[in-house]
Amino acid sequence: MNKEFFVGNRKKFTEKMKDYSVAVFFSNVAPRESLDQSHKFSVDRNFFYLTGINKENMVLVISKVNGVITEQLFIPPVNELYEKWYGILLRHNEAEEISGISSILDREEFENSLASKLSSMDIYENLYIVTTLATMDEIEDQYKVLAKKVRNQFPTVNILNSLLILMELRVHKQAEEIEEIKASIKYTKEALEFLMKNLKPGMYEYEVRAYYEYQLMLRNSSPSFATIAASGKNAVILHYIDLQNKINDGDMVLCDLGALSNMFASDITRTYPVNGKFSARQKDIYNIVLGAQDVTMDMMKPGVLEKDVNDAVIKYFAKELKVIKLIKDDSEVSKYYYHGIGHPLGLDVHDLRCRDKKIAENNVYTVEPGLYIAEEGIGIRIEDDILVTRDGNINLSKDIIKTVNDIENFMK
Repeated sequence: MNKEFFVGNRKKFTEKMKDYSVAVFFSNVAPRESLDQSHKFSVDRNFFYLTGINKENMVLVISKVNGVITEQLFIPPVNELYEKWYGILLRHNEAEEISGISSILDREEFENSLASKLSSMDIYENLYIVTTLATMDEIEDQYKVLAKKVRNQFPTVNILNSLLILMELRVHKQAEEIEEIKASIKYTKEALEFLMKNLKPGMYEYEVRAYYEYQLMLRNSSPSFATIAASGKNAVILHYIDLQNKINDGDMVLCDLGALSNMFASDITRTYPVNGKFSARQKDIYNIVLGAQDVTMDMMKPGVLEKDVNDAVIKYFAKELKVIKLIKDDSEVSKYYYHGIGHPLGLDVHDLRCRDKKIAENNVYTVEPGLYIAEEGIGIRIEDDILVTRDGNINLSKDIIKTVNDIENFMK
């Protein structure tokens, strides 16, 4: 992605900022695991959305005073000893080339620089930080620490949430974002096909993950979330990641997985018969779930409430489950379908959504109905990634096969 994309994102953000305000965005830091090891670094997606930089311990500061915008990027100074142990740090000219920000300063200068702004005659009235829903006992992040300092030192400054602006911006996907999501879906498709060719009775669930993630590594990609490979009765557990069970002949394996392309995610689920052939019962349940996908895609239009889409799927399941005599009353559907129909997708797997939870135009959503019949050891979910437009939905993952015949023929 070129820097103009990130420059444009910052411009859109500043247009929605209040005047006489400063906004701060942290890139995040990797938590320490031990004295000499850290957990894997994961960049703050809002920081990336505004800069294009995937490096830790950086800060973006955007100021707006009397309509005039200034941008500053604070990055770690070059440290030769650090580079000998951990890798080369980003130089000022490299940071400018990626982000389009010309004012690059050392990370240590951030707090003094911000304090100077907040105490200046320009009279900054507002500080924007990013906060999300949290529990009362959640560990403080960099934003909460900063908010506490500002409240103590500059009690007249209002603290506002940047997330409200970012929600408006990020729900409407731009062409560059859609192309990255399509690339991540392509990686998923190719890795799934390799996986399908290697599925066989007697293998372990962790082997399924290994086949999939190996193919991502060959494409310089990585999973967008912890890979789920749930066989038999484990498939009724929505976020099953233990992956220790042996897969028996006659079992199905539910594969909920994704990939990354330039930090943009895919999220796909397919359910396969490990021996390459669905039983009659498995086929019946599978086709009901496949039909629920059609119901969902027909309902998803700009402005429609997500709840209304989910209610339509529940109504469909009630009708079909009575036909196969699994339930007698509509209320019993919740025993076999107990999650929502999908979620927005983008830089985050569960991406920012509209505050009113309406389907947004030009947003990408997952469509993932499922049925989970614990007493039969059957769990089936089928998930695609679709782009919602004014002229209809575009299934971005349509090339990942999912009908009974296509799966059985491919695995034959």
